[in-house]
Amino acid sequence: MSSRFFAAMAVVVLNVFAAGCDAEDDSEARDVVRDSAFELGPRPTPGLIANAVDSLAARIVADGLTPALGIALVMDGRIVLAKSYGMADVTNRVPADERTLWYVASTSKSFTGFGASLLAHQGVIGFSAPIASLLPHAQWPEGVDPNRLTLAHFLSHTHQLRDAAIVMSASFTAEFPESEWPAMLRYATPTSGHDLAYSNLGYNVAAMVIDAKRPEGWRRYLDSAVFQPAGMTETYMRVSGLERRIAMPHKLLANGQYVTSPFEKTDATMNSAGGHLVTMRDLARWVTVHMEGGIVDGKRVFPAEVVALNHRLIARQTRDESKSFAFFLREGWAAGWDTGSYGGEPMVSRFGSYASLRSHLSFLPARRIGVVAQANGSLASHATDVLAAFAYDLERGNPSARILAEKRLRELLDDRRRALAEKARNDSARALRPPTLRRPLSDFAGRYRHRSYGTVTFEVRGNTVYYRWGALDGTAELLDARSCGWLGCRYYNALLIDVGGGTAVEFDFPESGAATALKLRGEKFTRDQAQT
Repeated sequence: MSSRFFAAMAVVVLNVFAAGCDAEDDSEARDVVRDSAFELGPRPTPGLIANAVDSLAARIVADGLTPALGIALVMDGRIVLAKSYGMADVTNRVPADERTLWYVASTSKSFTGFGASLLAHQGVIGFSAPIASLLPHAQWPEGVDPNRLTLAHFLSHTHQLRDAAIVMSASFTAEFPESEWPAMLRYATPTSGHDLAYSNLGYNVAAMVIDAKRPEGWRRYLDSAVFQPAGMTETYMRVSGLERRIAMPHKLLANGQYVTSPFEKTDATMNSAGGHLVTMRDLARWVTVHMEGGIVDGKRVFPAEVVALNHRLIARQTRDESKSFAFFLREGWAAGWDTGSYGGEPMVSRFGSYASLRSHLSFLPARRIGVVAQANGSLASHATDVLAAFAYDLERGNPSARILAEKRLRELLDDRRRALAEKARNDSARALRPPTLRRPLSDFAGRYRHRSYGTVTFEVRGNTVYYRWGALDGTAELLDARSCGWLGCRYYNALLIDVGGGTAVEFDFPESGAATALKLRGEKFTRDQAQT
């Protein structure tokens, strides 16, 4: 095909995107967007790419996919776009701006992994060192030999241990102080096989290792050794004093409006696997440091060897469902990063999510372009990925970039319409048949204990049940009390609490009287017999 054809095709693509891609038949778009049908064109200027990404980000917010969105674009060592859109807090009318702090969730693993890489470069620790030598006072479950487990196993999610108790305390409840976590490892459950099984535990263990080697602890160490050299002056490992600047989680109502949800994080639950509030500028600097091999603002702030070690593949993905995410291929895990590719180009990334908050951080090191996208509405989860892919497609000179982004945006808007219709149906059904319980609310009240998950308390005030589980508290919602089938109706005794987006609590009752136990997140909590 001639260059004239590609020039003409690019004009068509631009016109379709500008018009909102109103074509009724989507089959043409599907044909056009196939990369294999085109030769890649020249690289547009950073300004043109930034303007296009800016326009798409503004549309995502205007179309109601999220209350707020933050976007940063880094090219060739420079921040060419760092901007926030919409409302950080709809209910209190707080706009998103350059001072807005975004919760990055599991993107925090990139910070902890880099801190471990610095210590490894300094010879303080070794990725291949047995975890027994790095955590000599830790307690391990029967059947687990800590001399055969290395730090690399924990950094790459190949440790074959399941420990939801530490993860639950670290991320949600703060029932147990971090000083007790090494001893709590004895409650972990060994698993079989050799899979790479993603979890937070490995990065909680990495923080324990940093604590063991650095007297100031992992938080102060990351601040002094990582964030300060990188010029990340607005990166925080706390919530207190910052509440008015946080991009809050939001719920979407059936009428299409958003309402603010509580940010269920405290200083104690800002942990090493998910626990930082960061401005878009600081996140852009973090991308720059990694994409430029330790250089930011034209100055070397970290040895290139540390960055290379931090990005080095430790273990490959073993599960097919984990080998891709959205539009990106994932090869395996490095020290806090996913390694993979997009469009045949090597890619380093780290994503995160919590409640309705979503974090996307990625870069193509060979092409020296990186994207950060943050959202605070659940329907915008994939919108962050659409923005990143759009920037990369433009930079690669893909003539189908705009049509492809438009198609993906229309799919998200279709998801929004379906979600609103489903909410309306559920609200209508709930109004016609509100949930009921076959027992008095007082039978649910009490304290329920678990040796490694702590204590959850339910209290009745008027016609409302309140719960407290460590740092978490709120109102419990009644779940629909019956499920009917051809054998008749089965009644449930369950409440819903807002833990990680909603968690059902099922209670065990005798024939009469108060509950004796409850089941929460697959674990049995027993009623405190000392209660009166």
